[in-house]
Amino acid sequence: MLNRVSAQCTGGTNNGALSPAPSAAWQTMTWPVGDFYYTFNVPSASCYPQYEFSFCDNGGSASFDTQITILDNTGTSVAYNDDNCSLQSKVLWTPSSPGTYRVRVTRFSCAATTATSTLAYRYVATYTNTPNYTLIGNATTNNTCTVLTPNTASQRGCVWDVNSTLNFTSNFSYDFTINLGNNDGGADGMAFVIQNAPSGRCACGSVGGALGAGGITNSLIVEIDTYINTEDRDDFSTNFIGCAGTEDPDHIDMWLNGNVNPDLDFNCNTTGAGERPVIPSAVRLQNPPGTNYNIENGLDHILRVAWTPGAPGTISASILNTALSTTYAVASTTLNPITVFGTNTPYFGFTGSTGGLSNQQSFCNPLQLLPIELLSFEATCNDNNTIDVNWSTAVEINSKLFELERSTDAIHYTKVAEYHTAGNTSQVQKYHFSDVATENNTYYYRLKHIDEGGYVHYQKTIASANNSCFELAQYIEVYPNPTSDMLNVSVGNLKNSVIEILNDKGQLVYKSDLINTSNQNIITISTNEFANGIYAVRVLSDYKTIVKKLVVNR
Repeated sequence: MLNRVSAQCTGGTNNGALSPAPSAAWQTMTWPVGDFYYTFNVPSASCYPQYEFSFCDNGGSASFDTQITILDNTGTSVAYNDDNCSLQSKVLWTPSSPGTYRVRVTRFSCAATTATSTLAYRYVATYTNTPNYTLIGNATTNNTCTVLTPNTASQRGCVWDVNSTLNFTSNFSYDFTINLGNNDGGADGMAFVIQNAPSGRCACGSVGGALGAGGITNSLIVEIDTYINTEDRDDFSTNFIGCAGTEDPDHIDMWLNGNVNPDLDFNCNTTGAGERPVIPSAVRLQNPPGTNYNIENGLDHILRVAWTPGAPGTISASILNTALSTTYAVASTTLNPITVFGTNTPYFGFTGSTGGLSNQQSFCNPLQLLPIELLSFEATCNDNNTIDVNWSTAVEINSKLFELERSTDAIHYTKVAEYHTAGNTSQVQKYHFSDVATENNTYYYRLKHIDEGGYVHYQKTIASANNSCFELAQYIEVYPNPTSDMLNVSVGNLKNSVIEILNDKGQLVYKSDLINTSNQNIITISTNEFANGIYAVRVLSDYKTIVKKLVVNR
């Protein structure tokens, strides 16, 4: 861990300004014997650069065990490090506001120095703005996939959406595709962060176990952790995960206000008082239940973040496979967004870090919120082995296409239809596709939405029925059709069936008793009193409602 505030050194005597002043190039200054700090100025900026102070490299050196503490102009510590490279220290720090700051060098345990040393320092503009993101640190993007950390040690990446904020005044549920790399011995993990920090889209936090999110204020942090640090073991209450245990499960957790993995008693034991400010325990990723799931397996996964307003509301985070058929972990908590963020429309994005161990950690969906609001999506078994697939939207923004995909195993999908969308509208739009069930299987459908920028968003997966529509439709026969005075309805082997007949006004004109197919599967109904016209014969079973069209003509 490069930055920490738990062992900071305060005090010291002002010995003037750093000379030369920090710049984009590495500078060095001889540090005198004694107990001193030097000042430097951080000018106002839209996004602040990262400042580096080092005895480890780039001309920095010392003959004693060094510590570096960065303090604001009141003497309060804002960053700290010791033992980054053997006994030498290195601080990476990003300010959140302009002003005068102090850098203090001491020996171990904050003692005054007894020999001269050479401090190396610089600042680096670590952010890049693209049409979609603000990228900070080591994050890179090709606008399709965004890498938070390459598979390299000591990396940090923060990415914020520049086009959208979350809206906590209404329900939302968003799916993000994430990838934690393919090295099970790697580290450290990534976090989904909702925040309204003073530095806004320029925020980027501390690394190590804080995953680039530590210190980001006015925030809720969803941690996806792939390495158990000492402070992480306090997050679990069971012995086989705790300090005396042997398991290192990948897990999700939730933290508030940049306070990630607080080890308030500075030891490895069961959770100390105040160390679990959000949820009672970290949640292991499991599949099957009771067996730890390794998310560092090179596969894409879905992070689903959902919000239900209330007093307070509930926010949940789930890790699923990309088929949305397996859930590995779910964590949730209640909160008041105004209390946590100070606003109902906070920023959102991802952060990640690596230490001595590493993984490439990325997401491959654009961070922008979905350009449509889906009202409904359903599949209904119908007459003649057909399946009616219907969906509707409330809002469409820069929308281009819907592709409807079908599967019989919920894993492998094939496109069966394509529809151009309305583009930009706040009016309800309705879409319909009539499919034919040709196999004795459940049919699964999912919506693939493509916006004007070419970005792909998978919306939802639904199933046609508990049994396939093909199978159900074979059970039902209505004859003769057309009919004049008598109708036969065969319900095959369907159990606990009820027959209803409705006229063209939707009025119920006939309803049978409950049919037990152990002794009866053909029902004869008199239609003598039915007026000429078109009717719907509806068979309600344990499985599904099947509708057949009937014509009465005498």
